[in-house]
Amino acid sequence: MKLYNATGKLIILPIDGCDILEFRIAIVEDNATARTALRGHLMSIANLSVSSFASGYELKSALKKQNFELLLMDYHLGAGKSGVEWIHTLRESGYIKPSTGIIFLTSDGAPQTIGRIMDIQPDVLLIKPYTIASLSRQIKQYLQYRDYVKNVLHALDNKETERAISIIHGKIKEGVPTRLVADIRRLYARLLFENGEPLRSLKIYEDVLTHSDKVLWAQWGKIKCQYTAGYWSQCKTQLDEMVNSSLARDKAFEWLASLSFEQSAFDDVEKYLDQIKFSELSLPAAKLKSMAFQKQDKVIDAIDLLQKKRAMHRSAKDQFNDFTFELAEFYLMLAETAPETNRSESLSQARKLVGIAGRSQGDPQVLQKRDYLLAYSAILDNDVDKASHLLEAEYIDNYLRTEPSTLVVAAKVHHGLGDERKAGELLLMAKDKNQELQAISEQVTNDALIFSGGQSLGLNHEQAVAINETGTQLFLEGDLDAAMKHFYDAYHLSPETAAFGLNLLQSMIESDTRVYRKYDLDQLFETLHNDVLSAPNKARLAQLSELARVQTHT
Repeated sequence: MKLYNATGKLIILPIDGCDILEFRIAIVEDNATARTALRGHLMSIANLSVSSFASGYELKSALKKQNFELLLMDYHLGAGKSGVEWIHTLRESGYIKPSTGIIFLTSDGAPQTIGRIMDIQPDVLLIKPYTIASLSRQIKQYLQYRDYVKNVLHALDNKETERAISIIHGKIKEGVPTRLVADIRRLYARLLFENGEPLRSLKIYEDVLTHSDKVLWAQWGKIKCQYTAGYWSQCKTQLDEMVNSSLARDKAFEWLASLSFEQSAFDDVEKYLDQIKFSELSLPAAKLKSMAFQKQDKVIDAIDLLQKKRAMHRSAKDQFNDFTFELAEFYLMLAETAPETNRSESLSQARKLVGIAGRSQGDPQVLQKRDYLLAYSAILDNDVDKASHLLEAEYIDNYLRTEPSTLVVAAKVHHGLGDERKAGELLLMAKDKNQELQAISEQVTNDALIFSGGQSLGLNHEQAVAINETGTQLFLEGDLDAAMKHFYDAYHLSPETAAFGLNLLQSMIESDTRVYRKYDLDQLFETLHNDVLSAPNKARLAQLSELARVQTHT
């Protein structure tokens, strides 16, 4: 039941088990007049605590001290990152809770802008100029939805995903109010996906699309589920269709490039990313393309790409620094793979760039990144004392908001200082954090860095053994889909270990999966057949070949 006060304002009740006594909204709008007007409108709608900020920087600073239940973001925030880019940054750094609502406001009706906003699945999108009546209606409807699922969101924030699923399942059985059905289905699909159940989540998205095949959040949800479940060929088919949509075109090409990178089709990565206007190429996409260049020994092209993107953002400090750090990391990667006698130029360039990006910084996360990059350059220069000295700051061991790519660099530093245990822990932390990221291109590039980092430190096989053991337990419990993912990861980390490939092969056969991620059965059979196998593994491959033949004829 909804309660209103004497003036007709909606009263927001506390969430059971929480200490929130008022509903906190943050407005992020660079136009002072619009910001003041919006605040006044919100104050007239409900019993709300409204804060307002002129930039993403101001919001980030406030989020270090308090949380907000709802963010109202303008898309264009002057020079620098857009509202969408700030949401990505704040989510990935853990400043925004999973339950935080997002409402976007924009006067930019361009399809690519609307598409970018819809990519982050906001709760509401309002196109300016909006009326007070439409704003009031959307806010009140969101607050009613929020009240209906408050216990679900509370469980989600506490990482009690199964409890959240149980609560929402109970509400569905009781009967969801018609006006909230679409929101509840979207939340339910999200919870199932985050709980490691992509196939159950996929069914919800597919059902939504049978009623309307143009629902963008369901289309992207379906693609994410197909990708996570290993159905890459179906995923590609869907993406090939979405490149024809003005709302999804650039993101679809970025996804296709990411799939190509995972299958080592690096020329296709270039081809797909060339379809995106250079000025619209995101940082993760630019990084993906530079790594594809590097894989093809096109080092000059990679450096040129990052330098041009960096120069393009010279007037926007945050983006300029992001690309400056990225270019520095690329030079460090070149130094790492070069002979010790031929590293000086790359190391000099890397240090100069890190110095520029890290200058006049007060954010501990940025300072940590700066110091780890400088420490790694010292390790590559065989200056262990300098590397140790750079790790003395208080913020250096606080990894709560550290990016996966920085964790990989940190692992290399600690390995170089002789702490193999910490290096292994940091790589595992990077892998776990990477799985939570939203941008597929960022996931793929980080995965490549984690793999190469583990390989250079000699830690991949040890991790593969642990992953394979978990997969074996899942296989014995009958969870073939989860087991298959673990066997795939183990074989990816340690492709020289035939037993991991045989385990993947068996799980594919027994689950009747012809194609899983980058392998089809025939290709995997051929790969294993060409390996040098022990007598027991040869016998097992023959048994699996017979099992596959029998299944084909039944």
